[in-house]
Amino acid sequence: MKNMEIIQIDKLEKTKVEPETHKINFNIKKEIHPKIWLVDATYTQPQISSETMPSAVGGIATFAEKHLHLKEPIRLFKYPDKFSQELENQIPDVVGFSNYMWNSELSFALARRIKEIKPEIITIMGGPNYPVDQSEQETFLRTHPEIDFYVIGEGEVAFTNLIANLINVDLKKENLRGELPSVHFIMSDAQPHISTTVERIQDLSEIPSPYLEGKMDRFFDGKLQPTIQTTRGCPFACTFCVEGLGYYTKVYRNGFEKTRLELEYISKKMQKVREKGGRNDLWLVDSNFGMYSQDIDTCKIIAECQEQYNWPDYIHCDTGKNNKERVLNAAKLVNGAIRLSGSVQSLNPDVLKNVKRANISSDDLMQLAKDAADVQAYSRSEIILGMPGETLESHFDTNKTIVNAGFDKIDNYQLMMIPGTEVTTPENIKEFGMQTRYRILPRCSGYYKILGKTVYAAEIDKICTSTNSLSFDDYLECRKLHLIIEIFYNLGFFSTLLKFIKSMNISVFDWLELIFKQEPSGNVKELFDSFLNETKNELYQDRDELYKQTQKQEVIDSYIKGELGYNLLFVHKAIALSNHIDDLMDMAKKCALKFLKQNGHDSIENKLFVNDALNYDRCVSSNIFANQSDIPSMSISFDLKQFNIDETVKPLHNYKLKNKKNVRFVLDQEQKDILTRYVNLYGTTSLGIARILTKIFVKRLLRKPLYLEKNILVD
Repeated sequence: MKNMEIIQIDKLEKTKVEPETHKINFNIKKEIHPKIWLVDATYTQPQISSETMPSAVGGIATFAEKHLHLKEPIRLFKYPDKFSQELENQIPDVVGFSNYMWNSELSFALARRIKEIKPEIITIMGGPNYPVDQSEQETFLRTHPEIDFYVIGEGEVAFTNLIANLINVDLKKENLRGELPSVHFIMSDAQPHISTTVERIQDLSEIPSPYLEGKMDRFFDGKLQPTIQTTRGCPFACTFCVEGLGYYTKVYRNGFEKTRLELEYISKKMQKVREKGGRNDLWLVDSNFGMYSQDIDTCKIIAECQEQYNWPDYIHCDTGKNNKERVLNAAKLVNGAIRLSGSVQSLNPDVLKNVKRANISSDDLMQLAKDAADVQAYSRSEIILGMPGETLESHFDTNKTIVNAGFDKIDNYQLMMIPGTEVTTPENIKEFGMQTRYRILPRCSGYYKILGKTVYAAEIDKICTSTNSLSFDDYLECRKLHLIIEIFYNLGFFSTLLKFIKSMNISVFDWLELIFKQEPSGNVKELFDSFLNETKNELYQDRDELYKQTQKQEVIDSYIKGELGYNLLFVHKAIALSNHIDDLMDMAKKCALKFLKQNGHDSIENKLFVNDALNYDRCVSSNIFANQSDIPSMSISFDLKQFNIDETVKPLHNYKLKNKKNVRFVLDQEQKDILTRYVNLYGTTSLGIARILTKIFVKRLLRKPLYLEKNILVD
C-alpha cells in the first residue's frame, strides 16, 4: 500500500495542467457595479482568535475582480470592530462571510444584524463548516435565513459566477434562474436548490495573488500571521477531515513563480513588522507540505528569505504523511523552522481502517521523530481521542508508542464532529454508537456593536465523548493522561530527566504512567481535580441550552475573562509551571526514584543524578515569560550541559565533576527578542502563557547554562 501511495504522489507531481480548467464563462449583460465586501471574521476579545491574514477570501476577491472587471474593488475585513465602523458609513450591496468552526456563529450574528437593517442586502457564505448530507444541507439553509446563498467547495469560480448572475438580474435574487454550480440556496418558491459542484481550478496560478495585488497590505499589523497555499487537495481519505472527501482527492498546485513572488513580497513586509516588535512567522496551509518535489523549491526560496530578511522564525504547517526523506530535507533547508508532523491520530489497525487512514505509512511517521533531531527540527505528533473503534487501552498504547519514539511534542485532541466530514454522517454515528456533547471553543466568544445594536456570539464545538468502545469514564481517564503528558513530557521542561530515563533503555511512558497512577496531594491534587472538573463542566448535552447561555453578556464576559471556555490543557499547564513548580518537581522526583527502584537502577549515583537533573530542568525553564532578569543558578555535581549535548549518552561517571560547579542560566538576545514579541501579543497571564505555548518552539527558548570558574563565566 505504501509503494502504491508513493506512485500516486509521483503521478500528481507530473500531471500537466491546462489553463482555465473551469467550464464557466462569466458573462455580464448589465452595467451594474455592486459594492461587495468579504468578511473573514475573528473574535478579538481579549485576544485575536483566528490570527491568520484573510488571504483565502482575498483570493476569491482577486479572482472575481479579474473576471468581472468590477469598477469598485472588493473590500476585505477581518476585525468585527473595523467592519462595524465601515457599516456606519455605508452598507454594501453584497457581503460574503467565511464559515469555519472558529467563526461560524460570529458570521451568522453579523449577517442577521445587517439583514435587520437592510433586508434586501445579498448575503453569501462559504467555507468547510457545512454538512455533507443533503437533507442536513437543506436544514442548514432553512435554519439560517440570514444567509441567501452558500458556496460549497472551492469558492473562486462559484462565487464569481454567482455575482455575474446577480448583476444580470439587477441584484434581485428572487429573479435568479437556471443552474448555479456549487451554490446552494432556498429558491423564491421555498424549494431548495442543491446543485452539483463546479469543476475545481487545476492551475492555482489562475487566482491572482491577494498579496501581490496589495489586498493584504493593511493586515500586516504585527498581530496577524501571513498564510500562503502552494497546493490544494489531499490524496488521503481520512473521514475526520474535510479534505478526506472525494472532491479534494486530486492535488493541484500554484505556479513556482507566483509562490516565489509572494514569499519575497511577504518577507519584505514582515521584516518591517518584526522591527516594530510584531510577530515573525508563516503558516503554510498545504495539507501535506514537503511531500512533493516542488516543495523543496519552495523551501529554498524560504531559506533565501531567512538569510536576507530574517523571516520566518517559525513555519506552521502540516507536513507530508508519506515520503519522509523529502519532508526531512524540506525541514533542513529552512533551518529547522518547520514543525515536522508525524500525526498518527491512532496506531490501532481497526481504528485506522474505520477512518480510512490505512494507506498512510505509520512506520514512516514514527521514524520521523528519530530523524528530526538530525536536521535540528521540531517534531510533533497528533493523536485524536474518541475515533470510531478506539478504546482506553488502544489510546494509551498509541500514546506509549509515540512517547517512546521520542517526538518533541504530542498533541492529544478530542474528535471534533465537524460538519463537512464523513465521520459526522448519520451512518457513521449509528454504526459506532457515537455520543456527543457541546462546549464553547476556546477564545471564540465575544460581543460587538453593529449598527447600533450589540450582537453576541460564541462558537459551539461538538465533540465525541463516548462510543460503543469508549465510555465517558474512559474518556475522562484519557484526558487525565493528556494533562500528564502536557506537563511532564511536552516541550522539554523535564528534558534532562527524560533523556536520562531513555539512556537506561526503559520506557519514558512507563514513568508517565507511574505519575498517572500516583495519588497526588496538595497543589498538584487541586490542579488535577480542577482539570477533571472543568473537563466535565464545560460539556453540555443540549446545544440549544448552551446557545441561550451565549446570548447573555455576563456569560460572554466570563468566557472573555477566561473564567469559562479556555483551553484546559494549556491553561492548567501554565498554572502548574507558574505556581506549582516545586510540587511538580517533588512529584516527578518521587516517581522517578520509585521508577528506578522498580527497574533495578536505584544506585546512589543514579539518585544523585536525578536530583541534579530535576534542579537543572527547573532552572532552564524558570523566568522565561516574566522576571527575565531574575537569573536562576545552582550548584551541580554532573556536567549536565555535556550530557544534554551528547547524542549517545556515556556512563554517568564520565559526567561526574571532580568538584561541584556553580551554574547560571541565561537567555541570549535572540531568545529575549522572540519572547518579548510573544509576550507583547499575549501577555503573561495564565491564558497568555497558554497561548504562547501553542505558538513557539519552547525548547529553543529554554535558558542556557553558563559555568562559573572562580567567578569567571565559561560558555
